[in-house]
Amino acid sequence: MHRRTIIVIITATTVLSVVVPAARVAAVSAHRARATSMSRRVTACGVERWSIKTGTDPDARLVDPRTVVPTNIIYLRALPAPAQPPLTHRVRPVETTVWGLDATLVRYKQEDDSDYHLVLSDAGGRTMIAEIPAPACVGASSPFLPVIRAVRAAFTAAFHPTTASFQGVAVKVHVTGVGFFDVKHGQSGVAPNAIELHPILSIQWGGGGVTSPPAATTTPAPVTGTLRPSSGTPLPALGAGGAFTVRVQASPNPTTYRAATTIQAITLPGASCGLRVVYASGTASRRRVLQARQTADGRGVVAWTWRYGSRVTGQAHATVLCMRGDKEGMGTVAFTVQ
Repeated sequence: MHRRTIIVIITATTVLSVVVPAARVAAVSAHRARATSMSRRVTACGVERWSIKTGTDPDARLVDPRTVVPTNIIYLRALPAPAQPPLTHRVRPVETTVWGLDATLVRYKQEDDSDYHLVLSDAGGRTMIAEIPAPACVGASSPFLPVIRAVRAAFTAAFHPTTASFQGVAVKVHVTGVGFFDVKHGQSGVAPNAIELHPILSIQWGGGGVTSPPAATTTPAPVTGTLRPSSGTPLPALGAGGAFTVRVQASPNPTTYRAATTIQAITLPGASCGLRVVYASGTASRRRVLQARQTADGRGVVAWTWRYGSRVTGQAHATVLCMRGDKEGMGTVAFTVQ
């Protein structure tokens, strides 16, 4: 009897020696899990060009969220990037423009600086990045803060980004955001020129998203017919931040390879204007006639004519940037190549 009791006691002691450490491990694991969860709620913010990314820079006033320039990934990837983006000022007009595009969201993740990093792709597999900052990292002076809050909340509820790894998806989206040139450092999905939409101002997907910021976003209607200013037609006016409008048209539309094609714009009389044409292939035209700057006449008209130089069919883009004094304006048009 005594022998049996000893055996039982030894066995129980052995069991307790195993069970107690296991309980401690479980408690420690639970504590670490809670700590990890809490650490994800603690916001770490970025540094490089952060004021421009979040709209607390002096040039943020030049961005008009009510006007969205329709574009695509091909066009944005073909824009010339600055050798070294300025730390405290925007690269005009790209970084003072709100762009809108259709794409496929292919993966996303919360980065170390708390941004939601979205990789967008077109049908040809070309990618670029769009990002949603954490509202806690955006200064109260940013005109984009209310929009960022709404977009971040909607994306969080639908996609639940984590810091662990990229989550792959295939979701059709329509995104609008402010142009931004980042510095290449091996980012997932980075464009050749490191162009991004940062911050995203609206995002739509099937059945969800934030369709417009508090200040309603509008997309300029396509121009049809011939631009003919008359005495009864008001000239483009100066807007917020001293910007002015530029209305652009391609003729004929559609056009064809080697066809005489004209890009015409109406802007402020006396404005000095430059043109950039990106072919449907995604490459920019280097024709000298297109690289020559033109001065808008007394009616505000400026035009370039050349023989269209690419056999690739699809949608091409022409962007006219005009300056008069310290004011500027930009307009773009998409046209079809058959």
